[in-house]
Amino acid sequence: MIAQARELAASRGGQRVFADLTFAIPAAAFIALVGPNGCGKTTLLETLLGLVPLRAGSLQVLGKTPRKARGAIGYVPQSQQLAHDSQLLGREFVAAALDGQRPGIPWRRQQTAAAVDQALRAVDALHLATRKLALLSGGQRRRLLIAQALVNRPRLLLMDEPLAQLDPAAQMHIIRLLDRLRREQGVSVMCSTHDINPLAQVADRALYLVGGRGRMGTIDAIMTDTVLTELYGVPMHVLHARGRFLVLQDSGASAQCAEHGSTPT
Repeated sequence: MIAQARELAASRGGQRVFADLTFAIPAAAFIALVGPNGCGKTTLLETLLGLVPLRAGSLQVLGKTPRKARGAIGYVPQSQQLAHDSQLLGREFVAAALDGQRPGIPWRRQQTAAAVDQALRAVDALHLATRKLALLSGGQRRRLLIAQALVNRPRLLLMDEPLAQLDPAAQMHIIRLLDRLRREQGVSVMCSTHDINPLAQVADRALYLVGGRGRMGTIDAIMTDTVLTELYGVPMHVLHARGRFLVLQDSGASAQCAEHGSTPT
């Protein structure tokens, strides 16, 4: 098992973000971390990284505390502004994350070059190695960010809203890439999103967070009237039409409709 959480609780600024969260991440799993903005998705990812301390409960990653397991975790944060690195070449950007890099030692340089090439090849980005970040599209930068997260060969890859601000074609490219990495390298992927629909065809589990509560299961088991009503605390209806999930909040004449999980109000 890659990670196990039992009755997990975390806070930010003295305010509880979530509590009583229990879940497990198996090897080579693809987990869609789903919920509206502000529900605690980023906090949970940072808790798995050991950056946010536990308020209660227990959490083990690869049989260790998150802080001790951090070297085996790759992370692509939600904030992906790379302006300060805009003059770096793709290869330089990926190499910056390599543990133990020693540019002055020849055999270390060879190891670094091999590891960077492997990471770039894994995300189909070898052709970006000699291009400046300033000249790349959003989707190309996203691939370099994933390569940077992969360069130390992690066993768990955490992705915070990797599909944000990408067009549908770029989103599909990233989704297929993540699914291929999961299958070929055996890395477990947890990918946060506010819309489950793009991930529904590849994710084998969903962890749905809302209102400080969460539930993990197969997508079909989680995306139900019963589960979402319990999580949101108000009557909810889930429709599955034309291959997409639609969530309806039952609020009389003013019922809202949202694709899977924009925040019902």
